[in-house]
Amino acid sequence: MTFAAPLFLIAALAGIIPVVLHMINRRKSKELPFSTLRFLRISVQKTRRRKMVHDWLLMLLRVLVLLLIALGLARPAITNLASLWGGGGNLAVVIVLDNSASMGLIDQDRVRFETARRAALQIVDELKDGDQVALILTGGPKFPEQGRLDRTHEKVIQMLDQCRVSYERADLGVNVQQARELLSDAEAANKQIYVLTDQQVLSWDSLAAAGTAAKKIPWLDIPIIFVDCNRTPKPNVAVTGISLEAPVPVAGLPITAGVELLNTSAVDQQRHVELLIDSIKTAGSPVLNVPAGERLKHNFQFAFRKGGLHRCEVRLVGEDGSKLDDRRFFAMTVDQGIPVAIVKPKRHEIPYLEDTFYLEQALSPGKSGDWAIRTTMLTAGDLLGEPLENYKVIFCVNLPAPDAEVAGRLSNYVSGGGSIVWVCGNNVDVAAYNRMNKQAGDVLLPAPLLEVRTPGIDGDRDSWSVAFLDKSHPALKQLVEPASLYRSVLVYKYVKVDVADTAGTAVPLAAVPLAAVPLAAVPLAAVPLGGAHVLARLDDGDALLLERPVGQGRVLMLTTGGHIGWSNLPLRPIFLPLLVRMVFDLAGAEQAGRSVIAGSPLVLPLDEKSVSTNVEILPPTGETIRLSLKAEEAGKHRAFRYADTHRVGIYLLRLLGARAKQVAYSVNLDGEEAEPTKIERQELEERFAGTPLVFAENPDDLSSTFAWLREGKSLWWLFLSGVLIALVFETFLSNRLTAK
Repeated sequence: MTFAAPLFLIAALAGIIPVVLHMINRRKSKELPFSTLRFLRISVQKTRRRKMVHDWLLMLLRVLVLLLIALGLARPAITNLASLWGGGGNLAVVIVLDNSASMGLIDQDRVRFETARRAALQIVDELKDGDQVALILTGGPKFPEQGRLDRTHEKVIQMLDQCRVSYERADLGVNVQQARELLSDAEAANKQIYVLTDQQVLSWDSLAAAGTAAKKIPWLDIPIIFVDCNRTPKPNVAVTGISLEAPVPVAGLPITAGVELLNTSAVDQQRHVELLIDSIKTAGSPVLNVPAGERLKHNFQFAFRKGGLHRCEVRLVGEDGSKLDDRRFFAMTVDQGIPVAIVKPKRHEIPYLEDTFYLEQALSPGKSGDWAIRTTMLTAGDLLGEPLENYKVIFCVNLPAPDAEVAGRLSNYVSGGGSIVWVCGNNVDVAAYNRMNKQAGDVLLPAPLLEVRTPGIDGDRDSWSVAFLDKSHPALKQLVEPASLYRSVLVYKYVKVDVADTAGTAVPLAAVPLAAVPLAAVPLAAVPLGGAHVLARLDDGDALLLERPVGQGRVLMLTTGGHIGWSNLPLRPIFLPLLVRMVFDLAGAEQAGRSVIAGSPLVLPLDEKSVSTNVEILPPTGETIRLSLKAEEAGKHRAFRYADTHRVGIYLLRLLGARAKQVAYSVNLDGEEAEPTKIERQELEERFAGTPLVFAENPDDLSSTFAWLREGKSLWWLFLSGVLIALVFETFLSNRLTAK
């Protein structure tokens, strides 16, 4: 217990006054002669004892009244905090300042972060000489002095003047833990943690409720003072996400960008959205009415006019509560010129009779120079002398089984990172293909071949239909819906693969009743093939399209033909997007640049055989940064990480060297930062069980909070209430004892 005016405790000496008065009023009875005193003497003794008890009780009540008055005037206070400014000794304070994107919202005509920064300056001004203080920011570039206790308060003031709102998400649970560990090593007698934040609920996701065992940790006794800067925010609409859909990334073909908006206010908002490509406005939306507290999606339809890397941005028009969440970036690369070889058995005098005719038309439509795929036509004899490493993907269409020398070259090609797609036909001899695969070390085929199947003359069918596409595969996921897109494909002839041999103990899917379990609903994991993945199945359960990783590359097989004699697939609308998407997936080409949230590292995968030692980074600022790869990045982990992503925009990472590689990254604000939900005080108390918590009433003026920390909870009202009760009881007792 502490006293704000301890001098008034001297007034407690007034409690002697009733004792003195009681002694003065105590008179000895006068003796008078009287006859027959026996009964009178007994009555007097009883009355004297009763009056003595009453007198002492009144005296004690009057002493208590005076003592309570003195204690009340001394302004007593009590607190459950373990450390008080008024408790003596130096103070160590850690200020956790939330500068996440949500703190950039305008609140009561002022940015929340500015309110929090002014509150931090109040805390520093309240410190005395010799007190220690440290500043911890939740995001943005880190200052050298950040997170260090220092008796020089000017350093913290300088950091407060220089820090800004970041685009990153706060993790206050981690920051408070960091502050606790910092104070646990401090030698100050008194310790405190200030958390200046808008109490956004997602900022506390990493903070779990403290268990009973954790209460034994000494730092849990360090009080935490919350300064809530979330009061009356200005209405705000945020761009929270972008989804991209493109059949193929080629200039001139339509692309759909779906923009998601979130209205965090309690009233409907009307806004415009613009699409900018390479800093040029390409499209604009009509007036969009975003309902209060709800989301709205708007689609932009556009096409790139030229190939290459394009930096794109979606932007809200006008001003609202926060400008940080009004923009979102994405990058797309089109017309990549992927080198693809199409190998045919031999050249035919009539082009449309060649087995590769439809494949050529799909991969090189119109022979346009701007097409994303650059095809080269080869014959089976060219495989012996052609430099295969010049191609990302090789289509082997209806070839006779290659000899040992060609098979060896193909094995080296696929093991080194290339991709081979086998397309069946009349020239595919099952036994010869299996021998070729065995001689090559079982790396050229995704699965052993069994037989060529055709509908029986007396059978109950004349074709098979496609019943399943793997929706988890990146090349197929956009071709699954509508199902009629692939179910209209008919197969008249195909090569059956040995499912039992590749699957080990797996049960062939043909044994599963197709009517009871739709193939489209069967997960890939349910039908393992010993390293091979079934990407498409026929309605009898046999595989139509298989894929298997080999070394750094992949081998695929289309078990039907590429010409209309074996299937109507080349005539169906799914044929072109299926082949193009497969090429892009096999070549490792990305339609859209990778996307990360601000503050997350950019990870550039490295080729195991790459000899490059330098990476060039082009951040949104326009500068060029060149860094050297570390030994562990180039060797063990085979990935380069770049962590300075505090600014939103498009980042370009280039791996320099003979096999140059370029990857675009879009860094954006976390869409969840726009969520306005606050964490409840009761939930904070549960999560910080065992830790004393203080909640500041007004972030603009912390004087009452400072007084509470110095004086604790005032008890003067309790003592004065005791005075009133004692006076009432004394009056009642005095009147009761007065002789009638």
